[in-house]
Order: sequence, then structure tokens, then C-alpha cells
Amino acid sequence: MPASVGAIDRGFRVVLATDAICSSVDQTHDALLELYRSRFSEQVEAVRIEEVLENWR
Repeated sequence: MPASVGAIDRGFRVVLATDAICSSVDQTHDALLELYRSRFSEQVEAVRIEEVLENWR
């Protein structure tokens, strides 16, 4: 999370691969995704890794 927040602070657009985020506790994983989707919705685009790979080319 610190790297993505740093990128947001510097004004970068962040694309977050939601299925690449892991946690040892499911509730923590869900809470982190909710934070990105609600608090940082203007700066962060949360997508599945397949979408990242499709648009990478």
C-alpha cells in the first residue's frame, strides 16, 4: 500500500490488479479493496489482472 499511496500523492494514475493483492486474512483483503474503491476512486482504477494484460499490448 505505501507505494501506491506514494504514487497517488505524486499525482500518478494507479492501476491496481485486484486479484494480485493478497492478505492472510480475507477481511483485511476486502477492507483494502474497499479503501481503494471508495477513498481513492478518482486516482485508482481497480481491475482484474486479465484486463491489465489485455490493455498492456
